[in-house]
Amino acid sequence: MKEVSPIEWAVLPLKKYAVFSGRAPRAEYWWFYLLTVVVQIPLTIVDQGLAEWGPLSSLFSLATFIPSLAVTVRRLHDTNRSGWWLAAILVPLLVIGIAAVGALGSMGGEASAPAGSALVVLIVSLVAFIILGITMLVFMVTEGTGGPNDYGPDPYGPDNLESVFA
Repeated sequence: MKEVSPIEWAVLPLKKYAVFSGRAPRAEYWWFYLLTVVVQIPLTIVDQGLAEWGPLSSLFSLATFIPSLAVTVRRLHDTNRSGWWLAAILVPLLVIGIAAVGALGSMGGEASAPAGSALVVLIVSLVAFIILGITMLVFMVTEGTGGPNDYGPDPYGPDNLESVFA
């Protein structure tokens, strides 16, 4: 089996820019995540010195948004889960946004029943978001299924590592 360096793993999602099919092993996902954090921190520091709006960190975030989504979906595939699990996080976020607007909308006046309801919905949505976040973290650290699964061959398989980096 070919020995793969951390840099090769970190750069692989950029080579597979918008590939949402197949599988991504833990090494590919976590080394890419580390790369994005290590690059983002100095860009953010430089941006703080440049202006109120940080063009460098914003452009980097925009450039790595699609590869981040793609490698996360492929990581879910490696654990034999659908990429739609990633969309599950959007539901509580949407509800949080709507509830926050409802709760903040009535702050200027007297508290009313809709404001109280919006606050309850906001709290429940925040709890759901935290639970889904923990669930996704568990999925990301879980070892992938050995051998082929519904989403493709094992990326750590005896013959597949060379084809992953081809």
